[in-house]
Amino acid sequence: MVKWILIAAGVLVVFVLLLFLIGMLLPRKHVYARSVRLRQTPDAVFSLLADVENLPKWSRNIVAVEKLPPVAGQEVTRQTLKGSSRPMTIVTTESTRPSRLVRTIGGDAHAFFSGSWKYDITAIADGCQVQLTEDAEISLPLFRVMAKLFGATKYLDEHLLDLGAKFGETPVVQ
Repeated sequence: MVKWILIAAGVLVVFVLLLFLIGMLLPRKHVYARSVRLRQTPDAVFSLLADVENLPKWSRNIVAVEKLPPVAGQEVTRQTLKGSSRPMTIVTTESTRPSRLVRTIGGDAHAFFSGSWKYDITAIADGCQVQLTEDAEISLPLFRVMAKLFGATKYLDEHLLDLGAKFGETPVVQ
């Protein structure tokens, strides 16, 4: 019995080391961009996105938002994501109505993740196109492997689908 436990433990250690090595080969930094077309005005979409305190009402991966005092005139919030016990400080580093909104992880950057989400909203004939770009770095190799395994753009896609659903639309994420 002890022999099988040691073999199982050895296999587990080798598996974790293999995942770690694979993670070391994956790039720390990445940029992913996804977009949707909505039958809404750029101003309507910008207003919804800028209303950060109400994000948990429509974005499935945001559980709570707490507004903090501004820093250097920039909006600061503490956001808790689904499945995380550790909230992130998010700073709105750019806000140009109705075309661009940029939110960046603030000074208490997570040990494993840092970066920003940039929304570019462009008017088109029947509404607008919203492009969401994640420019980020994942420092821990095991988290890089997890991101690849679970889908590198999973959260971008879900957020854009939730955005469309809030307007009663079912957009196609590209």
